[in-house]
Amino acid sequence: MAEIHTLTGTASPGGLLFECTTDGCGRRMVIDRERGTLVVIDHGDAAAEHRGGIGGVRFTGFVGHQD
Repeated sequence: MAEIHTLTGTASPGGLLFECTTDGCGRRMVIDRERGTLVVIDHGDAAAEHRGGIGGVRFTGFVGHQD
């Protein structure tokens, strides 16, 4: 079973930034407000399951996971 990491969200004019709170991970993702696209800025620990949310946006599972 994958280790679970927590994402915290911050709203900005350009979108929603999600950052992992686990020391040493560094995963960062952003949702573009206009297009609704998810972009992974830093993958961090790709084996971990990242969860978190802000407002009506919630992530569960392997968000931004690449094989």
